[in-house]
Amino acid sequence: MQRLIIVFIVLFSFGGLAAQAQLPDGADAEVRLSPEESGNWRVEYTFAEPQSVLALVRSTGDYRELTWSVTSDNARFGRVAGIDVIALDEPARTVSFSIIPLTSTLVGEYTPFVTFADGSVAVHDGQFSVAPLDSLEAVEALEGDTSNIGVPALSMDVVLSSDTPIIVDGEVHQGKVRHRVDGDGTYIYLGNSEIEEFDSFTAVIDKRLPAWLRDRFDSDLEAIFSAYEQLWGFDLEHKATVMLAYKGATADGFSVTGGALDQLLMMEMGGTALNAPDDDVLSYVHWFFAHEAAHLFQIDRGVGFASGAQSWIHEGAANTMAYSLIASMMEQDGAKRFLAGVYGRAFDECVTTLEAGPLATAAEREAFSAHYSCGDFIALATDGFLKQRNLYGFWNRLVSMAKGEPDEKVDEDTYFSTMQILGATKAQRNAVRALVEGRPDNARKTLTNLLEKAGLEPEFSAGGQLIALKWPDY
Repeated sequence: MQRLIIVFIVLFSFGGLAAQAQLPDGADAEVRLSPEESGNWRVEYTFAEPQSVLALVRSTGDYRELTWSVTSDNARFGRVAGIDVIALDEPARTVSFSIIPLTSTLVGEYTPFVTFADGSVAVHDGQFSVAPLDSLEAVEALEGDTSNIGVPALSMDVVLSSDTPIIVDGEVHQGKVRHRVDGDGTYIYLGNSEIEEFDSFTAVIDKRLPAWLRDRFDSDLEAIFSAYEQLWGFDLEHKATVMLAYKGATADGFSVTGGALDQLLMMEMGGTALNAPDDDVLSYVHWFFAHEAAHLFQIDRGVGFASGAQSWIHEGAANTMAYSLIASMMEQDGAKRFLAGVYGRAFDECVTTLEAGPLATAAEREAFSAHYSCGDFIALATDGFLKQRNLYGFWNRLVSMAKGEPDEKVDEDTYFSTMQILGATKAQRNAVRALVEGRPDNARKTLTNLLEKAGLEPEFSAGGQLIALKWPDY
């Protein structure tokens, strides 16, 4: 990776250091990033107003305790009641850190630094977002949930300089970029890969991605976006950007991870199974792209998602959409085998989760995958309960409903209200609620009954494996 060059600006008034730091464009804070010779990165915050206690808005997991070290004399850093906290000894406008650039995948969180096999790197700017609090006692009162803070995160710019091209929000910058962190943030890419333009998206693709995947990447992903545009009934307001990092072939099998951020899809893939063409691997890669692309359409009109326990809403629907879309691109027998395989595994996983407790508490038990599996069956059941089986129409109405709420978030209340408006009976809505909130005596029977009530006609093998459903045909 090329060395980054950061220019530090110190503002003085005639009487010494200014009482208020003058930051560009009305920002409340800025964070300047630069690599150190040790391989760590220097992170320096500057605030427009003196700060005392700051919570890192994205505080999932305790990785910062192992990777962030305060280099300022006036500050302490640690984890308070499940939240990463910066505490200044006296109100101050600056604090700095030396951090180890964590490049490994985190559960329920975006990878802080994504490395590419060609030496490039992408930095998740949302990892630096902070919100002010009055005291450490106020942090404890949040009970580990930063969504309870009650005040917005500081409006913050991330500043990076580089002698390689910088790509952010689908645009190429030379030399330096100042980028305003928005919501969950995005990735800022530094490297020599060129940005490639396609009809529905732009892409930054690792130069070392195996040729059999790279050669078909544009046509495959274009087909997915084109199909979604037809199914959702609209094009994305802004062209999506896809960043694809290849992690090499050092591990057996293959792995694909990533996520959707605003209009960006960040993907990481690697493993020996990617060395040669493989239809099963390709189907999984297609599903993964389709799942993450579905999120872009879900949030395109400016809504957000309820977090934590309610993730089944958007993750489950994205799964349903992705599986049905990929199956529609296969020949009939292959599609049946594909759907039987993925839903057979999902059924068993969902049942196992419900046997341990309600779906609503799955995240507390670190059963995050249940939001995908159980959420998928809830999306299918919702679709089945509608007078017109059209999950995309349901989601378009759901998003419109969420836009009318003060927080503009898709949550459970809005979900069940949308079901009611579109014709689902109280008994049907309660059947879904029971799966989310209850702990059934017989989880397998409860899930099977839900699918039967929704007209999905589940079929099982002699060994009890789900082998077929009345799949939706969009």
